[in-house]
Amino acid sequence: MSGAALAIAHARSMIGVPWRHQGRKPWAVDCLGLVILSLRAGGWSRTVDAPARYGREPWDDRLRRGLRVHFGEPVTGTCEPCDVALARWGAGEPTHVGLLADYVHGGLSIIHASTRQGVIETALAGRIRDAVIEAYRPNWGDA
Repeated sequence: MSGAALAIAHARSMIGVPWRHQGRKPWAVDCLGLVILSLRAGGWSRTVDAPARYGREPWDDRLRRGLRVHFGEPVTGTCEPCDVALARWGAGEPTHVGLLADYVHGGLSIIHASTRQGVIETALAGRIRDAVIEAYRPNWGDA
């Protein structure tokens, strides 16, 4: 199984895990923690982490800048399973990340940690699709 497939399988294994700000444990994660733990489970050896004690609302475009440091420029063209999605709800800065996956009903889904529902998988459609403003592709060849 490829690193990307292992990362997606790990993210799916966490569905139902409660949300916790700055969580990095199998029993509690935030959106960034889910991505970090899933990439590590896939064999990603490069450091992917966030500054200690980051706030619930990113400022100064830190989330986007951090993703670019770790993964390079955003994907141009079609997104693929295991791309890291960056989302913005309404106006303002992007505040959310998730892992794209191949959806069981076709197309793509996003596996992410929701403050209200914990880790969930949702079709990448409608409001969710519109919220995703960029995606970043981990290069598993240099992981």
